[in-house]
Amino acid sequence: MAAAEICIVVYGEYWRMQPNACQPRDVWALQLLILFFAMIALLFMERDEAALVGLVCIFSDVGAFAFGKIIGKHRVHSLQKISPKKTWEGYAGGVLIAWLAGFIVCKLFGIAFTPGIIAYIILGGPIAEIGDILGSASKRQLGLKDSGEALAHYSVVKWLEWPLKGHGGYLDRLDSISLGIVIFAIINNIAL
Repeated sequence: MAAAEICIVVYGEYWRMQPNACQPRDVWALQLLILFFAMIALLFMERDEAALVGLVCIFSDVGAFAFGKIIGKHRVHSLQKISPKKTWEGYAGGVLIAWLAGFIVCKLFGIAFTPGIIAYIILGGPIAEIGDILGSASKRQLGLKDSGEALAHYSVVKWLEWPLKGHGGYLDRLDSISLGIVIFAIINNIAL
């Protein structure tokens, strides 16, 4: 509750100082709130739960990318300004891969299939996709193009150039995972 109050006060002060800046279109501010709550929620999560959330989100992103590249033909027209390459096939593939990854991670790590875990596995893929869209909207607002190529320009990590080139990159993972952590914490507390 204290963390929520701090976020609301900080956001409120920012809005008071720059009233024209904080409109619903300012998705980046929402991203900061989500990231803040994710850091707090992560402190209370078990290691295997954090691994589940992270892997479901990562596999959802990778599945959406792969399915979209391989069989994606139908663009999501409502997202053309935010993420013009999004396809319905990519979305469906990301959700399916996330479901599969969630059940495999639970089996490998010995995570019990409680109602909260099952609910998260079912919702994890769509949540990761929403996090990805929020991240894309934030990057568009802030004028950032593609975080996937940012690390590849450093000579120390030149080997990252091929796997990250044109594939969202680490900020997309952070966007998906941070929203996933927040939603997991909510679902897990409701299911208790």
